[in-house]
Amino acid sequence: MLKILPTGTIKALDAYTIEQGSIASIDLMERACRAFVSWFVEKFDRTRTIGVVCGTGNNGGDGLGIARLLHEHGYSNKVWVVKGTVSESIDFKLNLDNARTSKLEIIEVANESDEGIFADRDILIDGLFGSGLTRPLSGVYATVIEYMNKAEATRVAIDIPSGLMADSPSVGPVVKADYTVSFQLPKLAFMFPENYSVVGDWTIVDIGLNKDFIKKAETDHFLLTAKDPRRILKKRSKFDHKGVYGHALIIAGSKGKMGAAILAAQASIRSGPGLLSVHVPKCGYQIIQTAVPEAMATVDQHEDYFTDVIELDNFTAIGIGPGLGTSRETIEAYGDVLKQWGKPMVIDADGLNIMGESKELKGRPRRKHFNTTP
Repeated sequence: MLKILPTGTIKALDAYTIEQGSIASIDLMERACRAFVSWFVEKFDRTRTIGVVCGTGNNGGDGLGIARLLHEHGYSNKVWVVKGTVSESIDFKLNLDNARTSKLEIIEVANESDEGIFADRDILIDGLFGSGLTRPLSGVYATVIEYMNKAEATRVAIDIPSGLMADSPSVGPVVKADYTVSFQLPKLAFMFPENYSVVGDWTIVDIGLNKDFIKKAETDHFLLTAKDPRRILKKRSKFDHKGVYGHALIIAGSKGKMGAAILAAQASIRSGPGLLSVHVPKCGYQIIQTAVPEAMATVDQHEDYFTDVIELDNFTAIGIGPGLGTSRETIEAYGDVLKQWGKPMVIDADGLNIMGESKELKGRPRRKHFNTTP
């Protein structure tokens, strides 16, 4: 699993990497720039005209370094440096000198400029602000972001779209990136559905930040990747049989919502249990037996929804909730399952709705931690 670290921890991670690796901060910045450019040159060819929009902090330093490296790769570049209220960082100044030495075209923006300043660029690289932003942008920064968003160009954000808060909901202007190239680890803001329209397609590039620090860093947020479930999949022997791989139970479906039960059952079978039972109301018996004949069906006493709890001792894991409904009888039976069950459980859909809406529900399952090492 990938850790999602808060901005304060990321700042400490940068500092620790610099200290332990005996590397200057400008050299770490150069490493980040090269990682970004390696991704960029694979994505966009040299016929594209590039505009790099920089602030005067370290994110702007990244932008200047990237502009210089893209220039060396033969791309047609222009650089805009937005001069607002932020002081110039040391690494920004160093990369600004390097960019001037490389004879890059650098344009300073200190106030409201022509709305069409980016009109001749095919791609805009956003290097205004990084993940340390703590308040909404205004003034010349807000104006430049408005112009960037109006431009008919592909927008690529360095580390995080400018104006986006990394750890919390955002207000104010934000660059609407088509792509975001994040350094080392994703940001929590990438996981918020309301931010999809500004983050776009995001990817991570490795810039060599200290792995030991990341391993020891504490966080409440993780991103599950495709390789993580593979670590806990049970290896299969040539002579194994269905009884070796457990017996799963799905409690799902109600009148008019049997599609959810079918999808849950089909997904469960694909995950690899040896046996699968599906508990459905009477109205769903023929439906589940027809749609998922490889599953065994148990039938509730009620015609339309879940009301009674079958014997649970023979099952290895339970999935409960899809299409279940929220009738009073269902809530009571659901509570009985939670009280009786002490093994792994997946709660989804109406199962979550019931948990959220029924404050009187007792016997909620305790959080369990499972070892996911191979």
